[in-house]
Amino acid sequence: MEEYNEMLEQMNIQHAIIGDVTTSLPDILQDLTKVRLSSLASACNLPGRSKMKKQELIEALTAYMTDAEHLHSALRTASRLEWQLFESLLRQPVQQNNLILVERYWYLMSRGLVFTYFSGGQLYIVMPNEIREAYAMLDHGEFHRQRAAVELVHEYILAMTHLYGAVGPDKFVEIYNRQNNSEPLDRERFTKLFGELTSREQNYAMEKGFIVDGYLSLEESQDELEELLLQIKDKPYFIPRREELLKYADEDYFEMTPQLTKLKAYVMKEISRDAEMVDHLIDDIQLACTMQATSGDLIHEFERRELKFQSMEQADIVVALMNDVYNHTRQWIHRGHTPFEMNRISGNVELRAAHRQLSPLNKSQVSVTKIGRNEPCPCGSGFKYKRCCGKS
Repeated sequence: MEEYNEMLEQMNIQHAIIGDVTTSLPDILQDLTKVRLSSLASACNLPGRSKMKKQELIEALTAYMTDAEHLHSALRTASRLEWQLFESLLRQPVQQNNLILVERYWYLMSRGLVFTYFSGGQLYIVMPNEIREAYAMLDHGEFHRQRAAVELVHEYILAMTHLYGAVGPDKFVEIYNRQNNSEPLDRERFTKLFGELTSREQNYAMEKGFIVDGYLSLEESQDELEELLLQIKDKPYFIPRREELLKYADEDYFEMTPQLTKLKAYVMKEISRDAEMVDHLIDDIQLACTMQATSGDLIHEFERRELKFQSMEQADIVVALMNDVYNHTRQWIHRGHTPFEMNRISGNVELRAAHRQLSPLNKSQVSVTKIGRNEPCPCGSGFKYKRCCGKS
């Protein structure tokens, strides 16, 4: 933890202005190098920036950053954590925190709304006086209404790209409107909001006419995207209720199915009592199943944690449990359906083939440890094997 904190502090210092703290925007800009000023002007898309001298840049940036339209636009797409920091700085414009995460302030800094100083061995997060004054002049009711609308669209994009991998814009609008009829979207408004959101880095993009997860937008993932689009063609979407769908906006969320619970209980009882390790194991097995893992891939999750089976029979039980997990895991290739659900969809022979059995293991795939009856039980209980998992 000490090493992590030191690394975090150094990252913060790297992006900070070294010197005495000031809250005057022109003075803060004066403290920046010409390179930082140019970068800020570029991020704000300031016209004529390339021909300006430093003082001209400072004056132009001061006017631009305090402009109501710029402020409104920049804050509409701030993330929840970024907005919380902005609100906090409105109340207390200078805050000391050497260990703040860079991602909490980086976007706000890139738009000239927040700056950091390193002075006297301390890191200070600063909101310029002029930004606070400009924000006070906004129509707060209209601003918060628009910000909430943009944030909700953002949450839906994250949720659908995490659940489906790829979703067509028209389908997105259809699902959104079905669950939010108080302020419906049309395709034109969605396109405008999507452009606004993707004007900053996001974990999604538009590729080949689909809104896709950020992983699929990478250059090295283009073949996978092509394959996914072929696999999902003509398949129906799984559309959960609004509350459940929005849970998928969290990239770490997954449905803890009864099958996963059963596998976890067996591993905890028979293989390892290390609850944290087993939680990570179950998380990785679920993720592997979303990616159509083989039995070998899933067994690897045990091996890399040095979790060994006590017999082939135990290994076969685990494979059977993982097979159930696989067939009840929501997958991109089935547009959010599980293989089991796809198997039940009638009228399409191809879809009936979605349900699969993981191939049985052979001895070469499994590392089996023979435990002496008087040795400590490998599950971590602290008891001898004969008194714990080795009971007949």
